[in-house]
Amino acid sequence: MKASNQTSRGTTRKRTFQGIHRMVAKRLFTAWAVLSLAAGGAYAYFEMRRVEQLAVELAMSASASLRWHLADVGASHTASLKAALEPLLGESYVHAGVADSDGKVVAEVWSAQQEAWLDRSQEKQSTHKTITGAVQNTLWLARELVVQVSVPLQNSNGKSMGVFFGDYKVDARTRQMAQAQMVRNISVVLLSILITALALYPVIVGLNRGVTVLSHDLIRSNIELMEVLGSAIAKRDSDTDLHNYRVCLYSIHFAESLGLSERAIRSVITGAFLHDVGKIGITDAILLKPAKLTEAEFSVMKSHVQLGKDIVAESSVLGDARDIIEFHHEKFDGSGYQMGLKGEQIPLAARLFAIVDVFDALTSHRPYKKPFSLEDAKCILSEGSGTHFDPRLLAVFEKISTDLYPEISALTGEKLKAMLRDRVNEYFFEGQV
Repeated sequence: MKASNQTSRGTTRKRTFQGIHRMVAKRLFTAWAVLSLAAGGAYAYFEMRRVEQLAVELAMSASASLRWHLADVGASHTASLKAALEPLLGESYVHAGVADSDGKVVAEVWSAQQEAWLDRSQEKQSTHKTITGAVQNTLWLARELVVQVSVPLQNSNGKSMGVFFGDYKVDARTRQMAQAQMVRNISVVLLSILITALALYPVIVGLNRGVTVLSHDLIRSNIELMEVLGSAIAKRDSDTDLHNYRVCLYSIHFAESLGLSERAIRSVITGAFLHDVGKIGITDAILLKPAKLTEAEFSVMKSHVQLGKDIVAESSVLGDARDIIEFHHEKFDGSGYQMGLKGEQIPLAARLFAIVDVFDALTSHRPYKKPFSLEDAKCILSEGSGTHFDPRLLAVFEKISTDLYPEISALTGEKLKAMLRDRVNEYFFEGQV
């Protein structure tokens, strides 16, 4: 038995640690991907702003002479303004112009080789409103990276005289340099993040492993406490603790057939172990009486429900058992105890367990009776459909019991306990990483 428990624990921990490695690797990869995208986007943004700033600086450097021409020469002498704009065409501007304070274009120059491109550019920049500061807009036209710039032209008194506007085409060399710089910077950041993630991986795995071992040891201790307590009550009541193991196995299979969540099934397991824990407070004279109980004695026996609820009330670990402990003696028609609940007022776990508990009692040997056959037990359960039991749940259990009963009833002693521990591990350990 000891060797079997150690093997089970070893297998569970191995699976748990494999799960930790997967979880940490997945989360670190996700963090790396998110940080990489964020860093890449940030570098791309700042590199684009740098290119835009270059275009604005060129426009600002030309604005002084443009102000002089616009103020001194006037709109009728556009040749002087065009001559002042021409040098910009040799500095990556493919289109440049000046508009007066009313937004009317006074002078404009463009590259002769870019006529088709200029048609599209003009659609993008058709108005030249008075502005108070430099404005730039970056876009792609005909597979070219273009920065559209507008710079205010003001006299020495700060009065608006007009607007300089232009289209700055980022030349191939500048674009390639910017792209290369961006790729280098992003690569350095990605590599740094990756190295950091790889360095943190064993540290995080180690910390998680230590915490998980402590957590699992605590959970296992609670399960063992739950198992011992439930078995002690079962032995005192029926001279065997195998009832508890069987009803737990039946309950797990039943809950799975109903499609309950893992959390709900864990509550069912806890409740099945401790369903009669309140009987610890019932005297032997009543609990072990072979004859039929008197009305007064049965009233005392029914108090085990309240006693059980009180026992688990202060425990956060055992609290999940409360629905089954408190309500598994309720009946579907409302004739049960202690609350007299009916139908779906009774918690699902309690309705489920009521069927399992009676079924195992019928098919098991007790000091006062021989076990019923599977068919006889199913007939007795059917008689309680709609009165004692939920008809919908009973129909499901009747289907699965045909295969379950021969398998579970044939198990005795350690084989039964080993099977239950394997199933418990599935819900309390393997799914908790």
